[in-house]
Amino acid sequence: MQIETARFGVVEVDEDKLINFPWGIPGFEDLKRYIVLEYKEGPFQWLQAVDDSSVAFLLYPPDILGVTYNVTEEAKKTVEIQNEDDLLVMNMVSFKEGKDVIRFHMRSPLLFNTDARLGCQWVMSVEDLDKNVKLPPGLQLVDEQDELE
Repeated sequence: MQIETARFGVVEVDEDKLINFPWGIPGFEDLKRYIVLEYKEGPFQWLQAVDDSSVAFLLYPPDILGVTYNVTEEAKKTVEIQNEDDLLVMNMVSFKEGKDVIRFHMRSPLLFNTDARLGCQWVMSVEDLDKNVKLPPGLQLVDEQDELE
């Protein structure tokens, strides 16, 4: 099938590669179908909405920053994980216009079931961060409000 994208024009994708986000992504709840597009030859990828050409999220694997997640059983159930090998964790990256700030969204990773082609955004409370996110030495989470100042 062909999909229109704002960044890459018309792209041919295999329907078997579509990822369903049953609840959408917070702020984009009406968009349920996405496709992952490779970005050059680096670790970054684009999560492109199939039904809105202007919506795409830049993704990266958390291990490139040395971040690991202890994904809870409850979160795994959300994407119907039955085999640990089918779980893929990715993070979003955003850029603040007018400020030289790159934001790596570590508090709300995307969880993918690579076999069932399901995805969701796992939004953790501040209390859950210490239990579920392991950061390498020297890397710390910044409160979003501090980032904006």
